[in-house]
Amino acid sequence: MRDAEFDHLLHWVPDVGATAREYAAAGFPAHVNEPLSGFQNAGWRLDERYVEILTVVDEEAFATSPYAPAWELLRPAVAAAGGGGALTFAVNVPDAAATAQRLRGLGHRVVEAPVSFGDLGFLEVFAPGTPSWAPFFITYDPPREQLLAQAGPDAFDPGPHDLEALVVETADPARDARWLGELLDVPATGAEVPLPGARVVFEEGPAERITGVLVSGTGPDVVIGGLRFRHRTPTAKDLGS
Repeated sequence: MRDAEFDHLLHWVPDVGATAREYAAAGFPAHVNEPLSGFQNAGWRLDERYVEILTVVDEEAFATSPYAPAWELLRPAVAAAGGGGALTFAVNVPDAAATAQRLRGLGHRVVEAPVSFGDLGFLEVFAPGTPSWAPFFITYDPPREQLLAQAGPDAFDPGPHDLEALVVETADPARDARWLGELLDVPATGAEVPLPGARVVFEEGPAERITGVLVSGTGPDVVIGGLRFRHRTPTAKDLGS
């Protein structure tokens, strides 16, 4: 699965609007969408990649949402996040159905969750029973590059930073990086998986979840909705030395 690429990070919070304002104040412009079918989200969009800030605002209305089946699989991660935090992340693949078959061949239980909004749809593939920080897989129809082109070059403002890495805290970083590398077919290097679009960095600790992100540029580290944003220190190469 060499065409696997980071797609988006799911950041659950109780109040999407308030969290989006914190994102913007920290230099990560986030666009807020109106609630729909009991669900509300916002996004810090970089290009095809983005961070999705999300919450359920009305459980009764959400029961009939296209997102409801997949959300049931994420409820344990939501409970573990407490007052807010990252749940999981999506990996874009050319054919999620083929990925589901590959995962079954590796012995994983697989759930396929199709979502359709008329001319736009996508297939999400989850592997229940894996660690809460493990990703799910997604394929868009039409492909995400086409969707972005249709939106136009001025459809979003990423701000001055880019998302470089996800930070996952586990008891055995090297072991868990190897496991994730095998799941993605992107071999790990030490305690890091070089997933295109945003690498995954494992650090030792008790959390057993995604605790932060690493972003480009300089600025103060900040915690927003239980997710820590850490700025990478520029190297001599970055500065043209």
